[in-house]
Amino acid sequence: MSDFTSPQQAVTPLFASASGAAGNVRANIAASGQSFTAAARTWVAKLVAYMPVYLPYPYPVKRVFWVNGSTNTSTNVDFGIYSWDGTRIYNTGSTVMGTVSTVQYVTPGTDFVLDAGRYYFAWSCDNTTNRGYAIGGSAIGSRLAGMLEETTGSFGLPATMTPVAFARAWGQSLCGVTRTTTGF
Repeated sequence: MSDFTSPQQAVTPLFASASGAAGNVRANIAASGQSFTAAARTWVAKLVAYMPVYLPYPYPVKRVFWVNGSTNTSTNVDFGIYSWDGTRIYNTGSTVMGTVSTVQYVTPGTDFVLDAGRYYFAWSCDNTTNRGYAIGGSAIGSRLAGMLEETTGSFGLPATMTPVAFARAWGQSLCGVTRTTTGF
């Protein structure tokens, strides 16, 4: 018997927004001169950031998460997952941000499985100034990583994406999904 498990038996890892989008995110960001240092970023209220993610196999989603910024007074967040063609699959709805500078989790009402393929994680908040943590720091690096953005007329994630090229200088938001109900 082999010391290796089959893909069906392998433990599935955490998938964060910067962990595998379009295959070469880290290489593209590094080539643009961005760093992988996480920092609280000044946000644009009602702006949706779309981060591409590739899942090489089906992934059971038990929780979603993001890293709260260093200033969260009276801020609400909406995290979502979109199909590659831009249709919203899941979103948290308006969720009050918790403790500053910590990971915040939301458990979906019903567990679901994302099939192998390409998706977008989406993150938006209704306020500005240090609302979420992100890596990187240049607009070109964010575009090379495949990020998109959309400014909505009101807070909340739209049912269908209508994005444009990402023009912000703060990089990819730290957010993702887990297959566990506790921890990572």
